[in-house]
Amino acid sequence: MRVLRFQIRHHTGQVEQVNVEGERALVGSGAHCDIRLPLDQARVEHVLVEAASAGLFVRALSFEPPPTLNSIPFQQSPLPPGAVLGITGCQIVVELTEGATGGDANDAGNVKAKKKSGSLRRSVMWIAMAPMLYFLAMDSEQGAEKAPPPSSSPDLWAAPINACPYTGAQAMAFARERMALADAKRERRPFHVQDGIEAVPVYEVAGACFRSGADPASAGLAEESAKYLRQEMSDEFRTRRVRLEHALSVQDDVSALKEIRVLLQLTEGKSGEYVEWLVRTNRNVRARVSAAKKR
Repeated sequence: MRVLRFQIRHHTGQVEQVNVEGERALVGSGAHCDIRLPLDQARVEHVLVEAASAGLFVRALSFEPPPTLNSIPFQQSPLPPGAVLGITGCQIVVELTEGATGGDANDAGNVKAKKKSGSLRRSVMWIAMAPMLYFLAMDSEQGAEKAPPPSSSPDLWAAPINACPYTGAQAMAFARERMALADAKRERRPFHVQDGIEAVPVYEVAGACFRSGADPASAGLAEESAKYLRQEMSDEFRTRRVRLEHALSVQDDVSALKEIRVLLQLTEGKSGEYVEWLVRTNRNVRARVSAAKKR
């Protein structure tokens, strides 16, 4: 049985060791992750570590913030022995071992000792090659960034909701609660654009439940609020995309980062070519801004 051994140094300075039996491990803040980090340090699924015949590999699943390998951002990379995987303020070293029980334990220890010198040589080689691999990947991604973004973009919502899970008095109570929640999200929209996206289906549920509870006037108000906010958020999504394309065309990286930040919030939880292009562009622009500050 293969075992992934994680040595984790948390942002608080606390150090812990976690062993994961198997050939893959999810690192993130989600309850289903094999390695759980605090919510303020990692996304729900932030990094995937996998064991293959050639060794360990690591793949970034989120870039907010981008994970690093020996302080270098990456998308997918071999994970050489001794390399430090960074996620926000956490530092992680991963080791692949063969699980052993009973009399096999000493044999496993001997095998590990015999492989130590070879592992050190491979570690030095991979660390030396990491900057070259990173810049080769960056050149490729920056070339993709210069191409126009995908013409298609993800839908911000599914089809409008027109059914209520309750009837009668329960429907009315649920509708009032949903309406209050939607209003609160709408008020927070100027400060967190994702709240504007989330408010739309909540308004729609409120409208459906008001109708189920025989209050057509309140239902109409909720439905109109949902339609208005759908249009408003769709217009902002379209405007932000145009602004980003213009900022990239004139090489205004500071403005581009502002638009990317909002667009990433608007498309949070979505997938597709446009979202992938947006993530790559975000990483490349951040790298350019960071390099410019160091000059």
